[in-house]
Amino acid sequence: MNAPRVSIVIPVHNHAGLTERCLNAVFATMAVGYAEVIVVDDASTDSTAAMLARDDRIRVVSTSHNSGFATACNAGAEAASGEYLVFLNNDTEPHPGWVEALVEYADAHPEAGVVGSKLLFPDGTIQHAGVVICQDLYPRHLYAGFPGDHPAANRSRQFVAVTFASALVRRDAFVAAGGFDSAFRNGLEDVDLCLRLQDAAWKVHFCHESVVTHLETATRARRSDEVDRNHRVLRERWAGRIAPDDVQYYVSDGLLDVGYADHYPVRLSASPELAILAQDGDDTELARLLRQRDNHGGGLLQEYSRLTNEQLDRHTEASMTRHKKHKIKKDLERLHPPYHHLVFLSPH
Repeated sequence: MNAPRVSIVIPVHNHAGLTERCLNAVFATMAVGYAEVIVVDDASTDSTAAMLARDDRIRVVSTSHNSGFATACNAGAEAASGEYLVFLNNDTEPHPGWVEALVEYADAHPEAGVVGSKLLFPDGTIQHAGVVICQDLYPRHLYAGFPGDHPAANRSRQFVAVTFASALVRRDAFVAAGGFDSAFRNGLEDVDLCLRLQDAAWKVHFCHESVVTHLETATRARRSDEVDRNHRVLRERWAGRIAPDDVQYYVSDGLLDVGYADHYPVRLSASPELAILAQDGDDTELARLLRQRDNHGGGLLQEYSRLTNEQLDRHTEASMTRHKKHKIKKDLERLHPPYHHLVFLSPH
């Protein structure tokens, strides 16, 4: 029997229930034998090892100590045999056809070394529809918080980077690039790899037809020191070699228009989904309320993810009563969609 063209690599550290749900979703959404599935157990201390040992659908790679996302993924890739490597977080739930869409897109675009999926938050809003470099030189998920069916977030196209919470990379390109760089710890390894692959003449694409729900922050808390360090490493490595590109997407997607006359100032028109107008130095009540709603909505999503994770790990309803889960969902619906906005400063 020929080896499958696709190897799905899932790095995990603890959260056995979450991993089990992810694996069940993976196998439920693809034909038998379509891909080999490799789970890298990155020194879990809970029941993960026992759970994985019972699943004869997968291959398990184990590490002796918790080494982080980059090293775990590299170990999984080394054990893989597929032409295409698909990396998938264990805090995800793939939708039907997700992996086939990635493969079909890669087959149709031989210049693409990487093809990323569309990721949704549990409430159905966009978590990832491509990565852009913003005006402050930080990479961010384009249109995070937009409705999942918004046309601007449903265009397959080229980006500077995509998230590897669910992404395909050509094995030969991955190996030639040396895989993920362990200088990054659980963040921005994917952006760095995409940039290095582009240096090697590969393209990075986003495929909106590959859809995955992502319980972002369910498997690890935000660690500000770690996040700051990763951003510092990225900035130092790519200083002067990356430029802001977010505005070009806003313009291309019809959410921002720039009108010119013979004399300045220019006339800016922005969709209310994208931007609010802030007077220079004037913190308007509307801006304050929108920030409050955005922050509250983000907190509810994190709480929903955390409680869902606990429920899966304990295999019980004790950690999340039906009433509490229902209330969080209703609050999310009331807040939908959160505003992620671009702020314009008015002329003096």
